[in-house]
Amino acid sequence: PRDIEGALDADLGTQSLDGHARVLVACFMPDHVHLLLQLDGQGRPLSEYVRTLKRAWTIRLAHPGEAPFWQRTFYDHWMRHDETLEYARYIVANPERKGLVARWQDYPFLRIFIPLL
Repeated sequence: PRDIEGALDADLGTQSLDGHARVLVACFMPDHVHLLLQLDGQGRPLSEYVRTLKRAWTIRLAHPGEAPFWQRTFYDHWMRHDETLEYARYIVANPERKGLVARWQDYPFLRIFIPLL
């Protein structure tokens, strides 16, 4: 067992990462993680936020002696402000779409920090 809830609630939290990057949606899937971040353009590059989270999550989630389990790279997609809700809904529905739960609301490794309506 890995402390995924700790990774979501303690490492990620509900606040902005540094005042410049706000987490809107986070979803840990069995083989990948979805994060929807809102950057204000005044903080660090996206790659630094991802590197910081990977480091924190490796400390929390890796078993002793386990080899690194993150890819070196990540996939990003820049979107316009009016696309935020569409992407948030896609991420939220991923556990249901992949057959992990009957309803996305029942998935324990999902955190939503914006209204989906």
